Amino acid sequence: METFDVVVLGSGASALAAAVAAHGHGAARVGVFEKADVVGGTSAMSGGMIWIPCNHHMDEAGAPDSRDDVLTYLDSLSHGMILPELAAAYVDTGPEMVRWFEDATPVVFEIVESFPDYHPEQPGGSTTGGRSLECPLFDFNELGDWRDRVSRSRQMSPHVVMNETTLGRGATTKVPREVMAEREAANLRGCGQALVGRLLKACLDRGIEPRTRHRAKALIEDQGRVAGVRFETADGEIEVVAERGVVLATGGFEWNR
Repeated sequence: METFDVVVLGSGASALAAAVAAHGHGAARVGVFEKADVVGGTSAMSGGMIWIPCNHHMDEAGAPDSRDDVLTYLDSLSHGMILPELAAAYVDTGPEMVRWFEDATPVVFEIVESFPDYHPEQPGGSTTGGRSLECPLFDFNELGDWRDRVSRSRQMSPHVVMNETTLGRGATTKVPREVMAEREAANLRGCGQALVGRLLKACLDRGIEPRTRHRAKALIEDQGRVAGVRFETADGEIEVVAERGVVLATGGFEWNR
């Protein structure tokens, strides 16, 4: 039976970020477990944007955000269903998260220019952008044997960033065909591929190698606390111990009673 400090279930952006953050803040042994045979989940097939208001990139662009406006915006959308202290914690620590990842890992961000909030008409909403961030293109060859083990969409080119689409910058022209060909040859990927690729590289740099084809079947409890996970694998069921905690980062678990 293997023992970890922290066990993370799932391998999308939140899971990989949790694994890197756990290791970076003192968990020497971190295990990432994914039921599919590839990692990245739907995050790798998404646009790859994160919404982090009051981030330092806005300050550097000369367009600082307003904490009060952001909290007003979140409150206007919440229908009274979120706790104000949790909204404040998100707004205050989100920028810290961005800085930490950029300082400690290969994960870096840039503003998706001219991308407004989803509901800019609401009080505190932004019409000019700055709160939505994305990763620049990432060289998937840096992932070694993992470069072909990340989920991807068949409908969306992996070789563009949101800033080059009609959603970002309001662009009306496509990336030149020759540029796309160069990126494809160099295996440079953007959007969700870049986000997951950089997070995966951060994990691999720290010796955290995801285990695929491990389907979590049950949480193991010991004296009222979660102490591990039981997995179903091709070789039968196994159990792992989590001495400091288990992070549930799998899509759909919120519907599992």
